[in-house]
Amino acid sequence: MTLRMRATIALFAAALLGAWLPVPADAASSARPGSAGTAADARAQGEDFDALWRAIDSGYAYFPRGRAQWRRARDGWRREAIAARGPEAFNAVLERALASLHDDHVYLVDRGQGAPRRVPQEGDAWAGWNGQRAIVEAVRTYGDYDVAGIRPGHEVVAIDGVPVERAVRALLPARDATDPEARDWALRHALAGPRAGVLKVRVAEGGRTRTLEVARNGPAAARSGALVARRIGEARDLGYLRLKGHLDDAALPAQFEAALAQVRGTRALILDLRDTPGEGSRAATLAILGHFVTATAPWQVRQGVDGTRQFDSVEPRGTASRTPLLVLVDRWTAGEAEALAAGLHAAAGARLVGTRMAGLRGELREVSLPRGGARVRFPAERALLPDGTARETLRPDVEVNLAAP
Repeated sequence: MTLRMRATIALFAAALLGAWLPVPADAASSARPGSAGTAADARAQGEDFDALWRAIDSGYAYFPRGRAQWRRARDGWRREAIAARGPEAFNAVLERALASLHDDHVYLVDRGQGAPRRVPQEGDAWAGWNGQRAIVEAVRTYGDYDVAGIRPGHEVVAIDGVPVERAVRALLPARDATDPEARDWALRHALAGPRAGVLKVRVAEGGRTRTLEVARNGPAAARSGALVARRIGEARDLGYLRLKGHLDDAALPAQFEAALAQVRGTRALILDLRDTPGEGSRAATLAILGHFVTATAPWQVRQGVDGTRQFDSVEPRGTASRTPLLVLVDRWTAGEAEALAAGLHAAAGARLVGTRMAGLRGELREVSLPRGGARVRFPAERALLPDGTARETLRPDVEVNLAAP
């Protein structure tokens, strides 16, 4: 290996680990407590870290897996949090601590410019390990990876000159280096790359390799409004409704009702929930669900950390649509959009078509930290379908493999 390659690998790992990645407790413990701006800052940061740690430790719904590691790492993370100089550095410590859970539904709400990209919300490629090969499974339409020419089926060989296996190991403590779920998580985060600049991704296809440049200040996805309604097909007898982006617009329920009236009388409806990765409104979810049930119906189950379960039901809204419903989903159908897709599947008999969804886990709770005011969200309840299926494991009725369609 050349000296230049060694230097590139070292810089890549150091930058990632230092900027936003989870570090083991023994590494975190090397921070010097005396380096904070003032004693008052250190006390406030210690109190905020303690509040965050207690909230996760007592309220996170996906322990006991990982709880022992979370508790072992506490003292190291706390020392680093107290030593952080300024809000940006302090939030970066919190980001790394939360990332050690390898759960993309655990995150800080108020994030600085230097915060890592969220996956899938701010990522453009979804990849997973197939044995020892890192395979691109999906690419966001009009995203930076799409513009760069990276396609489903490409094998990722290197990221910024670093072999992909080494790049992924740099994001994980040694104990997680062979965990398939952790390795997939780390691969997707490595591919998310920086917020700006150029990420060089070397891919292999058909026995040939090439390096493609992903410009992180590339063109934004094309937008034509939050809701699209069309009559499609040769006879214009199919209704097509597409929700785009965030599902938290207060006007969305009324807009959806108007769009549904626009395609009423068609022989079937297609609801397109691809590329809906933002935050959402439960009120909007229930309003949309209500148009597809004729009587009160259970649509999900919430399971608390103590194991108790609560069934959630949806009430009919307006004139119920009785036409067959097909819902299109992909890896950027995330969070509340996943809840909507699963609810339509469970309560309205909709058929899901596409790739698997993002698989974000559980129902979120938000906690505000007492001193700095930062907010953290995390799954405080498991989300299940009425038949007991975990929402994050739900597969489409017709699953599409974009790498080998």
